[in-house]
Amino acid sequence: VMGQQFVLGRTIDEALENGKNEQGFLYSFDMLGEAARTEEDASRYFYAYSKAIKAIGAQAKASFVHANSGISVKLSALHPRYESVNRERVLNELVPRLSILAELACQANIPLNVDAEEADRLDLSLDVIEAVLRDPKLAQWEGFGIVVQAYAKHCLPTLEWIAALATELQRKIAVRLVKGAYWDAEIKQSQVLGLPAYPVFTRKISTDVSYLAGAHFLLSHR
Repeated sequence: VMGQQFVLGRTIDEALENGKNEQGFLYSFDMLGEAARTEEDASRYFYAYSKAIKAIGAQAKASFVHANSGISVKLSALHPRYESVNRERVLNELVPRLSILAELACQANIPLNVDAEEADRLDLSLDVIEAVLRDPKLAQWEGFGIVVQAYAKHCLPTLEWIAALATELQRKIAVRLVKGAYWDAEIKQSQVLGLPAYPVFTRKISTDVSYLAGAHFLLSHR
């Protein structure tokens, strides 16, 4: 019963059908189990995202992009070597893929959100996002979104970076502030590497404060 609240279907068509509601709820659809290990995996996810964007767009009726349901994409699903040590390769191969998906979402008039990844990929994620946002073909589109995790110690600096980029580009960027999704993995990875500190808060109250501070920042930069 709980799972059905979040997993709406095995295909995008099934999810769209099950997601119909009288209350006018909107969704940001994503694919479960995203993680490309091979180029074949990345191509399959790229095709699945493309198909989903077209299917969601076919049901998008509102003229305001954020009044329509949208899609969330994981950058690690679009490239099998999405790691900082492969920065040059990732920028050359992943940026064009995300740009194509963003253009499809723009044409369909639906939002596209880049989901949050683990902390060790943050700088790489921001490099990819900035490269796509600087594409002149997307200059007038306000449907691009970024997910930021409040349990991360880099939450506020990331929001400040987004605000600075939005100001420079003179456009609106959607931000979804969430608590966080990879806490256990972040802790274990830090322990394995013998790092002197964790990239995430270890007390819930700290995450709550970070979330409130992030929300205050966003509301003051509308």
